[in-house]
Amino acid sequence: MKLYMPGEKGRALCEQGGRVSTTFRYRDVPFSDGSGVARKILAGVCDHCGKVVSIPPQSTPSIRAARRGAQVSIEAILPAVYLDALDLACWRIDPEASQEFRKPLLMHYLHGSSLSRAATQRLARASRETGPFSRAAKSVTEKKRLSMKVSPAMSRTVERLAEATSLSKTDLIKGAIVQISEEIVGPERPAQLDKLKSLALFANC
Repeated sequence: MKLYMPGEKGRALCEQGGRVSTTFRYRDVPFSDGSGVARKILAGVCDHCGKVVSIPPQSTPSIRAARRGAQVSIEAILPAVYLDALDLACWRIDPEASQEFRKPLLMHYLHGSSLSRAATQRLARASRETGPFSRAAKSVTEKKRLSMKVSPAMSRTVERLAEATSLSKTDLIKGAIVQISEEIVGPERPAQLDKLKSLALFANC
């Protein structure tokens, strides 16, 4: 893999000039979704229009770090039993997992719920769960705060789910935890356990 140096020449596609010559320079590069800026990263600058037209692989870590800084906060106040259930599911997937695994597991379920109308409807039904899980939550006044930083893309997914289901973000999270409890905590042999163990492994890297 090539390490590019400032001032080095290259070639890239430019919207204005087609195939153009470039010079690698340090620039502030806005994210395409408008959520933030990666500052002073090496980029290929068009020699004709002066716009950034390429990003070398060596700048990818800086972009990722900048995106983490641009994350969106999602918070919910939940009956404590919901977080107990979530932590138990995390422990069953990986006994070594910390509470940091809460977010990847929840986002996995929320993302999955956004992939089809049927999955979205299942999430909505789970949020209205009235069985023992819900009754236990209502009988105890103890509550806990769940706070997560997610990417702008994941935040938009949650927003779309909230719009599609007419549910608050808190109720979406409740629904996801109910599904997690039903699919991971309850069964003797959870169907997705191996897949989720891989998720936990990469989340803990």
